[in-house]
Amino acid sequence: MRRLPSFNDFSPGIIKDVRRPLEILDQLAPDLVAVIAEWDRVFFNSAGNKRASTNTPATLTSLGLMTRVPLALTDAGRTILVAPDATEAARLLARHVVDTRNGMTIIDAVRSLNARGEKLSKESLKRELEVIGIEGLSNATTDHTTLLNWMIEAGLFKRHGLANPEPDEAVMKAALGISASERSGFAELPLAQQIFLQILRRIAEGNGGVDLPAKQVIDECLRDHRGRFDEDQIRAKVIKPLVDSGWIEVPDGVTPTGRGGKSGPIRPSAKLIGIPIDAILPDFDQIVPADLRAKIDLPRSEVRRLLESSQTYDRGLGLELLALKMILDIGLEPRAFRLRSRDTAHAEVDLTAEGKNLLFSRWNFQCKCITGRVSLGDVAKEVGLAIYSKAHVVAVVTTSDFSSEAFAYAREITQATHLQFLLVNGTVVRNYLDKGASVLLDHVANNAVSVMAQKRSQPIVPENAS
Repeated sequence: MRRLPSFNDFSPGIIKDVRRPLEILDQLAPDLVAVIAEWDRVFFNSAGNKRASTNTPATLTSLGLMTRVPLALTDAGRTILVAPDATEAARLLARHVVDTRNGMTIIDAVRSLNARGEKLSKESLKRELEVIGIEGLSNATTDHTTLLNWMIEAGLFKRHGLANPEPDEAVMKAALGISASERSGFAELPLAQQIFLQILRRIAEGNGGVDLPAKQVIDECLRDHRGRFDEDQIRAKVIKPLVDSGWIEVPDGVTPTGRGGKSGPIRPSAKLIGIPIDAILPDFDQIVPADLRAKIDLPRSEVRRLLESSQTYDRGLGLELLALKMILDIGLEPRAFRLRSRDTAHAEVDLTAEGKNLLFSRWNFQCKCITGRVSLGDVAKEVGLAIYSKAHVVAVVTTSDFSSEAFAYAREITQATHLQFLLVNGTVVRNYLDKGASVLLDHVANNAVSVMAQKRSQPIVPENAS
């Protein structure tokens, strides 16, 4: 579950210099009573209420800046404490929250609101954060706005009057290792180019960023994401545009153009190397559990072996990998696991993904590894979840098949509501794992044709419209 840290009574307006509460703790620990009394005197005019006794230690603990047993600063807390001034301390706090507490979601949410020209408010920022996967924000909370205010205090954003905060590119780059324009520039690249850079950057981590054969990156792209690449046009449609936009480099005398052309060296540019690796794949790293990330490159044949295993754990792992591979092959981004297989005796997995091809779409996936047919009730449950989460597509994947009642129900709901269904049975799953992404993409395309035919029975204009 992705959450933001608590900031109860810990705003820049109250605390002013984030080093001060850390200094008090460092000086008076392990005497908690004395620490609380001094926090109460300095920040709350000796009010003697829970703001100092409960909220301040809860916030520092949530931020990972103090431990209660023993009462002391953590390494992160001490790093902020010894900052040369209040601004640098705020920047170190922002970097710490970005690195460890989902803080980059604030930057992404503000960027999205600004791009749409939508007024930033407590409510609109909360909605945007929930869209990108942050959970646990109550209607009354100000955790998100307080974190944004600390980022403004750090100089990562500038705010003039009532206008939305705008990123300070230089400060953000210096403090976080990536500027807002670099982050948005990467996010706006076509998916094939993003995939290519992700693979190149990951390989570069292990070889120091030196020249490497383009074939090494291209082969991995084609192995895991063949449906996203035209093999004959990779240099023209992927490598050359990335060279032109400064993300990768080719040695002098080597041309990035041509048909196919797997030979020849490439290297990540200083622009690409200069971005922290976790900033390139932030959502994937934060949303996809570490045990799955470590196995995401398993061949599809191995995923099929896991699904057909007699061991329940193997089947559950295979199901989760199947869901992730399908999402990536369709061109979607995983956004949140609603239910992992280990929570269902390794029989099913639920997750949400989003796409941005032409228009934004949200997909709810349910994957089932069962012997019986998926019932009407199973599909009906997904309809309720889709309405609650404002999803556009209900995707149900099974290693078996669907009952006739389930198919009929999906058709009925498709014709009556805005929802669309993608039902993937065991035959398609097995063919996909045997033959690759093209099988799945063909099934998705054929399904879209069927859905369009069903949707055409829906009225385009109200009956009484003139």
